[in-house]
Amino acid sequence: MNMNAEKERLEQVLTGQHRLLDEVHQLLAEADKQDEVIRAVVLSSNKERAVPITGLDPQRVFHRDAIKALCVKNRLRFLDAGLFKGPIPSGAVHAIRQLERQAGQPLISYKVMAPAERFRLCDSEVDPLLFIPLGADRYYLVHKWGNDLKWYRSLLGWPFRGPVQLALVVLAVALVLALVMPTWLITKDPQAVHWGAHRVLFFFWSAMVCASFTVFAWFAFFGQFSAQAWNSRYFN
Repeated sequence: MNMNAEKERLEQVLTGQHRLLDEVHQLLAEADKQDEVIRAVVLSSNKERAVPITGLDPQRVFHRDAIKALCVKNRLRFLDAGLFKGPIPSGAVHAIRQLERQAGQPLISYKVMAPAERFRLCDSEVDPLLFIPLGADRYYLVHKWGNDLKWYRSLLGWPFRGPVQLALVVLAVALVLALVMPTWLITKDPQAVHWGAHRVLFFFWSAMVCASFTVFAWFAFFGQFSAQAWNSRYFN
């Protein structure tokens, strides 16, 4: 008799555990659904709507001019998150949840800073930074995932910051060619030394050739300088 009573009590405990596990699984499933909803909202954001939030970390608030300067320096884009292609990590979703609790309302407007290839651009692997607009040209950094910017990215993007930088790079290439080119390829004079008027003339010739190819390639591929492309929805 005692054995049957103990068995019934044990079954009740096991049943209670099963119910508890079912509740836990249900809560996790609901949380996953909410996470997917947040991801869908982020990846469908296509308009900038400012949401004032108090008590934010001032170290994570950035002005539009600072964002533009960093984009121009590293040849990045700053666009609506609806144009971003790629997954939104769990860390970003968790950060959005905290901000929504702090704001007391859902957040529906997001911006992403990332290289052009990370967006679905209209005519068409540094990692993204997710922002929300706060108004008055200020943005709050919600989350950054992936690796840091490579130190050489700003160097590679320097020629594309503006026409002056591109022209200086063309002249630098022409100067290097003029310095390293063997003399016998520049002049047929067997008595010519390394330095002379022939090398100066070759420098100007190299500059014109390099400039011609650069201008042709720039217009053929509809190039954009970083100062104009940092918030452009178009690939070129």
